[in-house]
Amino acid sequence: MKISGLAVLSIIIILPMAILLNSYASNQMKTIELQVAYDSKLQSSTYDAIKAFQLNMANSTTSDIADSKIRDIEASITTFYNSLAGNFKMSGYGENVLRNYVPAIVYTLYDGYYIYSEYDNKLDESISSNLEENATYSNGQEIYGLKPYIYYSCRYKRGSDDFVITYSLDSYITIQGMINGKPVDDSGYLLSGVQYNESANTYTYRGITIGVEDGRNEGLSQKVYMPNVTEKEKNKETGEEKEVSIYNPREIEVEQSIDVQGNLAGWIVKYPYKKINGAKYYVYTDSNTGQEKVFSMINDELLMQQDRATEEIFNNDNAIKYYQEAFDFKNRIINDYKLLDLTTGDAVDANGEKYKEDNNPFPIERNIFGELDNTSDIFIEDENSDFNAHRIEVIKNSIESNLIVAISNYNKVSTSDVNFAMPKLEDYEWEQLTENISMITFMQGLNIGGKVYNGHAIVQNDINEDFVSENSIYLLDTENKEYHNFTSDEVLKNVNLDTAIGLFNVDFERRTALARYRDKSGIDLTYETTIYYYPREDQASYNSVISQKSVDSSQSISELMKEYAKKGETTKEGKLAKLYYTALGRERYGQYRVARDIESLNT
Repeated sequence: MKISGLAVLSIIIILPMAILLNSYASNQMKTIELQVAYDSKLQSSTYDAIKAFQLNMANSTTSDIADSKIRDIEASITTFYNSLAGNFKMSGYGENVLRNYVPAIVYTLYDGYYIYSEYDNKLDESISSNLEENATYSNGQEIYGLKPYIYYSCRYKRGSDDFVITYSLDSYITIQGMINGKPVDDSGYLLSGVQYNESANTYTYRGITIGVEDGRNEGLSQKVYMPNVTEKEKNKETGEEKEVSIYNPREIEVEQSIDVQGNLAGWIVKYPYKKINGAKYYVYTDSNTGQEKVFSMINDELLMQQDRATEEIFNNDNAIKYYQEAFDFKNRIINDYKLLDLTTGDAVDANGEKYKEDNNPFPIERNIFGELDNTSDIFIEDENSDFNAHRIEVIKNSIESNLIVAISNYNKVSTSDVNFAMPKLEDYEWEQLTENISMITFMQGLNIGGKVYNGHAIVQNDINEDFVSENSIYLLDTENKEYHNFTSDEVLKNVNLDTAIGLFNVDFERRTALARYRDKSGIDLTYETTIYYYPREDQASYNSVISQKSVDSSQSISELMKEYAKKGETTKEGKLAKLYYTALGRERYGQYRVARDIESLNT
């Protein structure tokens, strides 16, 4: 065959192949572009939802109550779908269509999680037919909504012992069940670095002495919206009654809250405060009597507190109580419950059966409470402890097993021809879910050309009232009114640690309040306006907080403070560790905990 014939034959064979390959490559590129675009849209919508959740929690004093939290989550889910519809608008998908491709949404909270997905509505068998007829949903109806709260729990059986431990995002646990033949319902923080000096009656943590904080310290004061509450006062000479304010904030730093009509709705005033079981209590001075009084604010309503003394606020012993209770809890686990040798091999499934080797979620044998005896350099609260490794395994197993069921069940109700299934989450993604309050969303089944889209997005809520993480404490330079990250290399050089204080990151975030006032006509008619303010006027350090240029990311804050504590509390490093451990203890002890003995908080 001539060369010209071979050339023609080659063109006939190769050209179609080249065209096909080019078309395939082009389609693959478009598929990858759509995959990336859809990932971005899902991530953006999840971020909008967690931001809404964050704002709702920050501006509600009842966000730690279950009903209030459910309301905030449902509002966050509405934001998610609104944002998702907006992001996919150009792709031709509406909100109702997109709902068919979202099999589940998960909110991981402090000691458990909610799954938003399909479930069968079940009415109590004893319910009357009349109530069933008038119920919002019928028995057995498939509903797409929030499923009941699921705790991070694991059951253990050892001899006659049969109990459940509920874990959390930190070292706080709850133990419930039968141990040594006795019923147990106990909870507390696990810390093995606490020591008690009986002669001095002091507690130390990692060698750092924890003391009472002065509640009059400028760092332990915050601005709060005070409504213009008045009461009727009778003139002794004329008998005439007039309305006067029940307090006079003129002697304290004040910002007036004025509505557009010029009527005084109240004040934004800075007062000393202390957080007790999730509620903040403030102290103000009555301008008429000079008496100091305690009050709290519940969703912009002022409540006077007759049973709390001002000295309780000014002598802030939250940090001491945090370490004291942890010390006592440790002793109960070791001496009373004798759980020092409890292992992951004692874990059983919900039915009380030992896990089989092929489906054991805890394949590595771990001594769960072994580090409480503090015989090694690893403390039970450290990141690399056996306790923390098992805690993460429990959380992972609970979320994963329930999500598999929830997503699989969505196949029954979805109108799309998609086989929904639980995707494999990478280790770094599980770390995200177990180190802070988070939200994870799933989207599956959208056509992106060469394949079907299957994606998920995880966003953390790192500014929230429910969880004091190790990274949520800032160092406030009270002299320069600037707050820093504790791991910034600027801190030891530039901050006066003798006057500095550690504070919760939430307390620097903007707040909203609903101010109420009456119109000028004098008619008892109430109007409302939304006002904005910051509890603290301090500025964030640019290098330390905003850009984080000066932050050392090679070590975690717990590892760094552990090193600093070893240098002694009289050194600069030791002083910084003391500020950090005190603030962490103060804020964690001030959190709302359902199982906490309320009576002990009043002593």
